[in-house]
Amino acid sequence: MKYKDIAEQIIVDIQRHKLTPGQRLPSLRQLTKQMGVSMTTALNSYHNLEQRGWVVAHPKSGFFVSKPVSQGDIPTQPQFKSSSRQVSKNLEPGEYHRSNSTSGPFGITHLCPSNVPLLSLQRSIKRSVQRNDSLLHAYSDPQGIYELRQALVDHFGVNGFTMTPEDIFISGGCMDAIRVALLATTKPGDAVAISSPCFNGLLKLLSSMSRLVVEIPSHSDGVDLQQLEQKFKNKEIQAALFSSSYMNPHGISLSIEQKQSLAQMANKYRIPIIEDDVYSELGYEHTFPLPIKYWDTDGYVLWCSSVSKSLANGLRIGWCSAGRYLESCVEMNATERFCQNGLLQASLADFMNSGQYRKHLQNIRKIIFANACAFRDLLLHHLPKGSAVSAPSGGLALWIQVPDLQDVKLKAFADEANIEIRLGSQFTTRKLYHDYFRLNLGWGLSEMHDSKRTIEQALIELSTGVHKALGKSKIS
Repeated sequence: MKYKDIAEQIIVDIQRHKLTPGQRLPSLRQLTKQMGVSMTTALNSYHNLEQRGWVVAHPKSGFFVSKPVSQGDIPTQPQFKSSSRQVSKNLEPGEYHRSNSTSGPFGITHLCPSNVPLLSLQRSIKRSVQRNDSLLHAYSDPQGIYELRQALVDHFGVNGFTMTPEDIFISGGCMDAIRVALLATTKPGDAVAISSPCFNGLLKLLSSMSRLVVEIPSHSDGVDLQQLEQKFKNKEIQAALFSSSYMNPHGISLSIEQKQSLAQMANKYRIPIIEDDVYSELGYEHTFPLPIKYWDTDGYVLWCSSVSKSLANGLRIGWCSAGRYLESCVEMNATERFCQNGLLQASLADFMNSGQYRKHLQNIRKIIFANACAFRDLLLHHLPKGSAVSAPSGGLALWIQVPDLQDVKLKAFADEANIEIRLGSQFTTRKLYHDYFRLNLGWGLSEMHDSKRTIEQALIELSTGVHKALGKSKIS
């Protein structure tokens, strides 16, 4: 029996009220005996249910029936045959080419400033200066200060993901870590596999570095591994760049089986996979999804992340566990940046070691989940009939599909209304996603969009614009 079959059977039991919200499900060991399956299959079943919102995991307590977010269609994932393509130089500016002050709440994926634990961060910065004022006068270790690397090891080790401080280098954010990883593993003209749709900031980065891209279609469990492995076999790609949890923009997470397969492929074909895992700590169900890197045996996976999405964009501190490419990454990082800000590194280490970061994560996950439910309910009520809204189980992106939407008209309406959104066509090199758009979930409905409108009012106004932008698309 496959894990999907078990998951579907449990959903049927929930829908028939044989299992009720809050009821504890059988333990993994009990499920393996009941279903006659392996522990991995049992875990994949619960993980699948968790991603879809039917189950919530409580640490040391088990899995419990949850009330899913409101019912409604989920956006479809276009299927196509992958091929190497050049990224257009005329892309819209990436998210990191705009400041937060000029971007509305729906544009860049980031937390509302009121949800940043400012006082706790200030205390950590103050303590760091008092303990070691030399951080203000001396250059720090090009690999990153040891205290932060150890704090990261301790933090993720609690979640079962083990590393050593020597495995990691500190970067100026996740995008910077990915940039360095690309420099260490590829050269101009090389083809890099990405998921479709793909975060527009990564497309912009690949374009600026003169890398070709090979878009791999997505589905509900991840990416099309069959097409990807064929590209690996034929040596049509020199590297792969994938998010693994709560992907931006569509919110999909790779299943455990997919992550295992990707790590195995990277090691089998000796082709590096760069893992963008910046949203992994924003799972709504309080569990940390193990990254692809967890199953990497030979060092071909470069795991990149940061606190930009989970804590504060402005800190610009990220990291990478670079495997066999660590020495090259540190050398390139040191050559271009010399080192990262030592005081901020020490402050983040203090913030993590004090327990404030984990406390913040527990709080912010609840807030974003509430935002996701509220956004989805409101949009499904106000958008045209037949619209589909993603039901993410983590992250900050909400992906919306509206049949017959003319994105150019919607963009014109949004600009006129001073509402910044991301059009679906910005997340691809192909003629796809013209009836999609993406919204940021970092702000609640009662927060102010601007001086005159709340987030709720702006969403309703945007929905009106969607109605006005309907019409048969000319995109073929």
